[in-house]
Amino acid sequence: MTEGAGGGTSIDEARGPTHTGPGSQHNHFYGASEAPRPKVVPSRVAVDQRRWLQARFVPPPGFGEALHRLERPGSAVLLAGPPGSGRRTAAVMLLHDPEDPTASFVELSFSRDREDSMPPPEAGDRLLLDLSGTTEEDYGAAQQQLYGYWGRVELAGARLVAVLPSMDQELLLPALHQLVVGTGRPREVAVLRRHLEGKQLELAPEDLHGEELMASLERFAMRDMQRFADLVARARTAAPSGSASDWIRQALAALSDRSGEVAQKVASLASGQQRALLLVAALLAGASADAVFHHADRLLGLAEHTPDDQPLLERIDLAEQLKSLPLELDDRGRIDFKSLAYDEAVRTHFWTYLPWLKECLGRWVAEVVDRPHPALVTQDRRRLVERFAEQSLRTTDWRTLHRLAGEWAADPRSSDEALAVLRLGLDHDRYGAGFRSRIYEWAKGQQIPSSLATVLARACGEVLARTHPDQAVVRLHHLARRTVRDGPVAVRETLYLLVRRDRRLFQLLLGRFRDGLSAREPWTEDVQLFLELVGDPLGDPPLRGLVSGDALAATWAKVLVAAGAGQCAETVRLWLSAARTASPDNEWLTDVLVAGADAAVPDRLTALYLAGREWVTGSPWEERPGRAEVATRLWQKIDSVQGIEPVPTLRTDERTG
Repeated sequence: MTEGAGGGTSIDEARGPTHTGPGSQHNHFYGASEAPRPKVVPSRVAVDQRRWLQARFVPPPGFGEALHRLERPGSAVLLAGPPGSGRRTAAVMLLHDPEDPTASFVELSFSRDREDSMPPPEAGDRLLLDLSGTTEEDYGAAQQQLYGYWGRVELAGARLVAVLPSMDQELLLPALHQLVVGTGRPREVAVLRRHLEGKQLELAPEDLHGEELMASLERFAMRDMQRFADLVARARTAAPSGSASDWIRQALAALSDRSGEVAQKVASLASGQQRALLLVAALLAGASADAVFHHADRLLGLAEHTPDDQPLLERIDLAEQLKSLPLELDDRGRIDFKSLAYDEAVRTHFWTYLPWLKECLGRWVAEVVDRPHPALVTQDRRRLVERFAEQSLRTTDWRTLHRLAGEWAADPRSSDEALAVLRLGLDHDRYGAGFRSRIYEWAKGQQIPSSLATVLARACGEVLARTHPDQAVVRLHHLARRTVRDGPVAVRETLYLLVRRDRRLFQLLLGRFRDGLSAREPWTEDVQLFLELVGDPLGDPPLRGLVSGDALAATWAKVLVAAGAGQCAETVRLWLSAARTASPDNEWLTDVLVAGADAAVPDRLTALYLAGREWVTGSPWEERPGRAEVATRLWQKIDSVQGIEPVPTLRTDERTG
């Protein structure tokens, strides 16, 4: 869990590297870099995340009252509490149903953009709105939006929990005060024990009640519990024969404010070469020593540092340089720090106290990604990008990340690094909205390189869809429109896979098709997107489980008006074939075809009639009887909407049209 500036807690992966400086931590894990196609994660706040959190959750004061208020469908609760108390975590757990974990769980977000407005609530929805990072400038508008949405939640029979920012509650609208429930801090030792158990660490009670640890736990934000458990686990891995008290002591030292210690070490380094080596080692911790020394020299060059003009054999060797630094080489020739999590403290120091290096470091990271040392493996580059991004976000240098993500995404060789930046940015408590806006701008661009489109599709399908699926659909739709002719098919595949998994998202996309085809300058690309989306009406799940016949027919009508001659013929044939094989749904499918054609223009009914006739007469002889039955019912429905007598049934021995 991580706590943002507003006090909201977010849920992260339970394993991985630990960040011990100020600001949020976000852990991310990657598969093989050869996987080019986006994969779509389950939308909403993922079930596995909620289950992970449930195993570590300790109810805070006020949780029972909030839970009681949410018993009735249509209810809403606004959680208020001090920073660091884990309000977002409590909000997620209030809405999570352990007995039905796959129930609809929707995360909302405040946005002034009409396309990113909150989706309409439905019966049974569990809705989370995290306002903890909202600025005072936006707070008034966010409350107005929340107030209007509350009424819709009541009418729909949904449940809503909103996390309030930790600002003066006098700024809250009077009409919303009745919904507020105050929460406090859960029992710190209990929370820590849950996190340690998640690491398969069961410590004795006396180990968890030491005076130094208890004093520290009282100061920790709830985000620090996971970080501390990570550090204890890392200390155990480094010294498995040590004692629990030793692991705890090392973890406390790593989590403490090391700014003075690091500042003293940096001040003691007389040369820029030593400082460069210290900083690069912190950014490339765990990488090959050859790569670290090579890129330290490159940083010196970019920083316009005067080169060492001593003869090669008179220069200080690498072993001597390491003696003055808190670094060590392992038996594989990889550099790391002697003290647990010291690298994080070094990075924090340089970003905080040497801000004039930021621009140079941005150029240096871009060079490392573009021209890495041969010994710098893919995982090293990703860790470098993540560490750079974490510090940039901590020090509000998000514009540099926007620029680098765009540059890297446009080059297939650095697409993984671009995605790493977007992952961290989208998950950031404070700057996530800015990254969503940047992706929106990219998606609406006129010229979108294939590599950029693929990276954006992955960011939407793998990251944004997890928390803001409606916004992911909006951005993927814009991308698909602009790449449908000659762009990567992965964009459309991601969009279709996402909406075919969720009825609400499917209907959202159909509505966007209708709006796009009704515009003064219609998006004719939506015709192909619609036809590809509905081409298999018996897919998993079938269309009938995703959308009402009326909504599908209304979209079909818009498509027929905008489509070119014959553009829809193949889809009609596929639907008629499905109507023949899917007896429970065959009438529904032909009903939609006729209703859509009738709502379009008169000649579309004639075209549908002829398409049905061709579907029968152009088939193998043995298939004609079954096809004729479907076609006859189709024609009877066409006649019915036209108010004329039914035509005779087609004879199956007809061989021509």
